[in-house]
Amino acid sequence: MSLDNFREILNLIYSSYLLFLGGAAILLYFFSDKPSYRFALVTFCFFLIGVLFSDLVKEFDYKVYIARYIFWASIDLFWMGTIAYLTMKDKIHLWQSILGQLIVLPAPLLQLVRLVDRHYFDLSYTDYLYVTLLPIINTAVVALCFAPLIVIFTQYLKNKNTKEAVDA
Repeated sequence: MSLDNFREILNLIYSSYLLFLGGAAILLYFFSDKPSYRFALVTFCFFLIGVLFSDLVKEFDYKVYIARYIFWASIDLFWMGTIAYLTMKDKIHLWQSILGQLIVLPAPLLQLVRLVDRHYFDLSYTDYLYVTLLPIINTAVVALCFAPLIVIFTQYLKNKNTKEAVDA
């Protein structure tokens, strides 16, 4: 499998992340978990910005490969800042914010390492590191948006079992 085919698959995956994030936000809204809903909604908005501006940034940065890495790193840092700000205002769960920050922290660092590698060292090993770690980071963030739904579902099952035990 060539690197270009792998990148096409990654673009499809990034677009499908939006479907998952939108679904998580809608479900969390209906389950009235506002802090988790806000986390999923902010994450959805930043993923949407990434998908919408991806081609534009790549066209602008054609054969230069500087602006794209700075753009992606700044998007990640702005996401982290937004999540931290909303957490300080008690709008997002603290546990979700901390896990999100820890998951996303390597992403801007990886972007900057990739930038330095492409312009100063021209090593090929960061190609594989880059295309492997970023999808893992993004998938983990999407999974973190679904974590409150798992908690809600397990609490529902626990309450259902308790009610059945009381009725018996």
